[in-house]
Amino acid sequence: MKCKLVVEGRRLYLAIQGYPAQPGVLPGETLVLHVSTDAPRFRVDFYRQGGALTFLSRSDWLPGRYCPPHLPFQDWGEDGVGLDGEHLPGWPGYRFTIPADWQSGVYIAMFAQGDDNGNVIDAPDATTPDGRDAKALFVVKSAAPGKDASILYKLPLFTYHAYNQAVPQAYNAATRQGGWCLYTVPRPEQLPVAVPPAVNIHRPGGGTGGTPWDMFNFDPFDPTPRQTFVHWDAPFIAWLEKHGYRVDYCTDLDIHQEGGSEFLAAYRLLLCVGHDEYWSDAMRANVEGFIRQGHNVAFLSGNTCWWRVAFDDAYSFRRLHYWWNTPVPNNPENALTGVSFRNGGERDQNQYPQPVGYRVQHADHWVYAGTGLREGETFGDGPEQYIVGYECDGAEFDRAAPLNGHPARPTGNDGTPASFIILGIGDTGASGWGLGNRAATMGLYSNNGTVFTASTTDWVRVVASGTAPAVEQITRNVLDRLG
Repeated sequence: MKCKLVVEGRRLYLAIQGYPAQPGVLPGETLVLHVSTDAPRFRVDFYRQGGALTFLSRSDWLPGRYCPPHLPFQDWGEDGVGLDGEHLPGWPGYRFTIPADWQSGVYIAMFAQGDDNGNVIDAPDATTPDGRDAKALFVVKSAAPGKDASILYKLPLFTYHAYNQAVPQAYNAATRQGGWCLYTVPRPEQLPVAVPPAVNIHRPGGGTGGTPWDMFNFDPFDPTPRQTFVHWDAPFIAWLEKHGYRVDYCTDLDIHQEGGSEFLAAYRLLLCVGHDEYWSDAMRANVEGFIRQGHNVAFLSGNTCWWRVAFDDAYSFRRLHYWWNTPVPNNPENALTGVSFRNGGERDQNQYPQPVGYRVQHADHWVYAGTGLREGETFGDGPEQYIVGYECDGAEFDRAAPLNGHPARPTGNDGTPASFIILGIGDTGASGWGLGNRAATMGLYSNNGTVFTASTTDWVRVVASGTAPAVEQITRNVLDRLG
């Protein structure tokens, strides 16, 4: 199943993997974890990611059972058929009751392997939520949405799984071994049978416990894998809770599924953080309705709502096309976020180490209150900040306007709302590569509710680093006013 082996006496054990049947559960509900291990026993240690990673409880030793990996588009909890027609037994499910007093949050189940005498053979690193195996992420939602928190934090589960290969190696056509993700789907001629270019949520990974495709895409400021929970989400959640913000949590699936609009309606502010790239029709419709009804969204993210995805069944999805593609769907993501990756770009901090920050426009706007920033000054461009990167979004505007002393205003040609106010500009083309207008544009617009966009994946990395007081103050202003 995995290349890591654990030696106990003369016995070799494969590393353990698991995943939740339902990524989001309520206090008092039953959490089902599907687990595969060839060790005789395993146990589950439960942690919550708040201001720190905190241990909460431990299960008894449970009987282990090994089942092979399934194909990426299959439900690994059900019996399946492999590429060569071999039977793939479903991974066994183990039931755990969520205590009624567990608060809403992101939880990590950590799997330790044991022998028949109750001795630990191998246990994961409990100091971090991250791991390539032996861990699984799930969310405990609020039993009373909106009662104790007006802010809802959405984990980008679909983006996690779009990059998630579950097993470490990509598909090998010669051996017919290995998994794939939406970036490494094998060509039809490499496969003995036709398979859908889709991935399933019911498999290891999805934030932790699996292997992202782009492990090679190294961040010089943080070596953790970008497309996992630990990279952007965990540090910002720690910042939120350390600074006293009451926040409830959910995943993409909770907003995608039936009842998503009613669930959202209990909150004042929705937070979308880091790399929130993959959106379904239902997600987008529900969030846009949320805004029209007078609620607010803060996109502290970049490359947001870039791919449109569709579900083949309840838990398996594929990507269709970009939201702005014509003639279908011809629904630019700008209409939701105000910006698009089409007019931003990607900046490789390793290749282009010169930091780029945001140049201030409209310094008297409430977003800048308490920062001390003045018109034309820059922020987020310190040596440990580099706020414009790794992926950034922008609105089309006349690039000559700021050079001539005029504030940049969106043209609207790319779908950006007429009411969008550009508050900061960061040039992606000066160092790295850009698309279209080649500029990250921080700003906001109103459509009954207010939408703020940081327009860069690394906004929350800089916030959590504690190196940029102005970025922290802007974040507080957004949370306090919109939440």
